Amino acid sequence: MRALQILAGPEALTRIRAEGWQPDLFSHLGAAAGGAKWIMLAGLDKLLFGQWLPQRSTPLIAVGASIGAWRLACAAQRDPLAAFERFTRAYVDEQFYQAGDGRIEVTREAQRILAALIGKTGAAEIPQHPWLRLNIIAARGLKGIDGSGSRREQLALARAVVANTRSRQALGRHLARTLIHAGDMPVQLVDDGFATHALRLTEANLAAALTATAAIPGIIDGVASFPGAPAGYHLDGGLIDYHMDLPLAEPSGLMLLPHFSDRITTGWLDQFLPWRRPRHLARTVVLAPTTELIASLPARRIPNRKDFMRYAGRDAERLAHWHAALAASETMAEDYADWLAAGAPATRIMPLR
Repeated sequence: MRALQILAGPEALTRIRAEGWQPDLFSHLGAAAGGAKWIMLAGLDKLLFGQWLPQRSTPLIAVGASIGAWRLACAAQRDPLAAFERFTRAYVDEQFYQAGDGRIEVTREAQRILAALIGKTGAAEIPQHPWLRLNIIAARGLKGIDGSGSRREQLALARAVVANTRSRQALGRHLARTLIHAGDMPVQLVDDGFATHALRLTEANLAAALTATAAIPGIIDGVASFPGAPAGYHLDGGLIDYHMDLPLAEPSGLMLLPHFSDRITTGWLDQFLPWRRPRHLARTVVLAPTTELIASLPARRIPNRKDFMRYAGRDAERLAHWHAALAASETMAEDYADWLAAGAPATRIMPLR
């Protein structure tokens, strides 16, 4: 059974066939939102950021939202493997809830996990990483999306949902994109209808940036404002950029997307719109678990944040499922390492549809 599938957009496939598979082929790396689904990528992340990507000779523009940005924050530390270990332990083995827990308790747990991820030195190391240029995406609320939880905000969020059914550009009148970036420049994007404001990632604003990007409306508290950003409440970046279907401009290299699925959804709300298709995948390469690997898991699916409700009162079962996914992620890493050792034959790569 193969554990890993490798999928490439048309431009990416042409370049790989011409130039071969090597780290400097990629100018960008994406990290999707998706809550506990990231567990399926834990082993592959350690191999990519601990061994393979450090071989590159040029900077890598890494872009993430929500839990994806948290993964990248592990990768951008001096010892990424230690950071991934802290993150995995805090998220998988130490995250528990009681019946009746709500926004206050979930926010408190998120802050505990984030503190473990950053550790003692991460806040200083992440903005100064020698080759990984972290870009954290947060959504800035407009037209009454203010984090208050009030009836007025609920109506504002409902209007945003309706607007998104019309078009992504219509959603851009309700949400704006904030890029908090390491390095001199943020990731360069073609205008896609969302006002985009960039500010520099610093030791002082790192925790706030990572808090904002993971702030699921009604579940985790966001960030009221950022110094240097337009006024407004900042929340989950996945609302705009869910699976990194990004309108990339320059540089014109490829984007690597370690992903928990072979399906790419542009914005979080678009998962409910089957007619909404991704538009910017020509230069993207996806590394994802195979359907056979997923079917081998105890519940025949990857973890997700609903598991806390699904396994309520049965934490041992949830932990067994999540640890099986961690083991499967190591199998994905082994499959990738074997493919590299065989010369990374392009015949293994399938078209990304």
